[in-house]
Amino acid sequence: MEKLCVIRIRSSLKKSGQIGAVIKNLDLHKLYSCVLLDNSPSNLGMVKRADSVLTYGEINNEMLKKLLLKRARLSNRKKYEWEDTQLNEAVQNILSGKSNLEDMKIKRVFNLHPPIKGFERRGKKTPYGSKGVFGYRGPNINLLLDRMI
Repeated sequence: MEKLCVIRIRSSLKKSGQIGAVIKNLDLHKLYSCVLLDNSPSNLGMVKRADSVLTYGEINNEMLKKLLLKRARLSNRKKYEWEDTQLNEAVQNILSGKSNLEDMKIKRVFNLHPPIKGFERRGKKTPYGSKGVFGYRGPNINLLLDRMI
């Protein structure tokens, strides 16, 4: 099953209460925080409800490997130490749905940096389809993640 990478890129102030509820359910309390979700209709509907403050798309193997290697934290904020074979196995298990981050005692939320060289041309107030930032990106989320890790 594919995994969706969801990144919070805007504040939810002055937005409806439904958007705040989605942000709270996804644990995206800080700007530039990221979570991985199953690509299911219920998760997709929840993300679409708040897509004016989120950007999302399908994550690939290489980017998930890089995200886990550099940004995976234990519950006490210590960096997770990976062995090479263990990392490859974890990526395959997460993408196939055999295990999840909670089974490995890894925090669900990954804290990222603002993107290197900034956002797209029209900035944070325009949807991705109009050369902006928020909304559905598809596989192009991997390019943004690479600049934010």
